[in-house]
Amino acid sequence: MSLMLLIDTALETASVAIARAGKVLAVRENARQNDHAAWLHIAIQDVMRAADVSFHELQGVGVTDGPGSYTGLRVGLSAAKGICYAQNLPLVTVSSLQVLAGSVAENAEDLIMAMIDARRDEVYIGVYDRALNILLPEQSLILTPEFIRDNFPNRKVLVTGNGAQKATRIINSNDFNLFQNTFMIKYLANLSYEKLIKNIVENVSYHDPLYLKNNYLPTKDI
Repeated sequence: MSLMLLIDTALETASVAIARAGKVLAVRENARQNDHAAWLHIAIQDVMRAADVSFHELQGVGVTDGPGSYTGLRVGLSAAKGICYAQNLPLVTVSSLQVLAGSVAENAEDLIMAMIDARRDEVYIGVYDRALNILLPEQSLILTPEFIRDNFPNRKVLVTGNGAQKATRIINSNDFNLFQNTFMIKYLANLSYEKLIKNIVENVSYHDPLYLKNNYLPTKDI
């Protein structure tokens, strides 16, 4: 069975975990977003000790590759790539929006709208069915009543993520419900394992984060 190291530093709370065949064995979390870079490598060592696993036992590394905090994405993906290079491991990446959608899929009646705050009136958004098939490509946009009306007529939509509150200002329908699930690493474990056993892996040398917006440096991190 596949033993994986999992890394998620895309949003406010960072997580690292060890999972076997998609089941989390040990996890560590950090809720201080500005500390993710300093915390990450120590947490990786800690979670591996907790799971009684060594690097040479790993069979892959799974990481959220965006969208999300620009700095957080670079921190997580860089660490994942470094471990993959050093241990000759496959790199598996999963969209942060798909992980969000997966975390609430059991509570959805029809569609899932995952949103990440992209500052001002903008969000990163992806829309999925309960099986996490993509129904609306992941993108950055400004939510409008017209967008909601034109794309989701007469559909039950579960809205989740830290950008979901923006939707409440323009959605006036009983067909839209908000639901949050904070234990994201469980769903990164499931989705990463599914990709690993299907050999859906990335080129460690060339894979970049999924920013969804131009990254102009220097900028204030989102």
